[in-house]
Amino acid sequence: MKQVLSLWLITAAIMLAGCQRLGSLEAPEVSVSSIALNSISLFEQEWGLTLRARNPNDRDLTLKSLDYEIFINGEKFARGLTGDSVTLPAMGDAQVTSTITTSLLSSLKQLQKIQQQQDKPLQYRLVGKARVAGVPLPLSFDKEGEMKLPAMP
Repeated sequence: MKQVLSLWLITAAIMLAGCQRLGSLEAPEVSVSSIALNSISLFEQEWGLTLRARNPNDRDLTLKSLDYEIFINGEKFARGLTGDSVTLPAMGDAQVTSTITTSLLSSLKQLQKIQQQQDKPLQYRLVGKARVAGVPLPLSFDKEGEMKLPAMP
């Protein structure tokens, strides 16, 4: 009976230590670094999006994926997903590239609004989840900022 109780106490202590370690883990901060129009067709546009992921933790993090939505001037612009693993150094950052696709109809509506604000920077919001190696649950991020869209080719 003492052995079972000792084993249970050791297991509980290990689990609490693991939970405490995960509890102190901060989510990466993700922002838009650049955006480029890769191609345009009658029905859709393909954009190259470069994200900057910053690691506020004192240990390296390996990003397995980012699943995000980007909003421009308060309206959904696109949804993206990365699949390449990227290691973020402790207290450092790295770039993550992604491709997003928008439809012609939604882009035309947003471009009309953007033209009305010609020289003003666009307000963006990046909302998503980061899947990190060794962490069972995805870590959420939410970042707002400003950017300018590239000129059309």
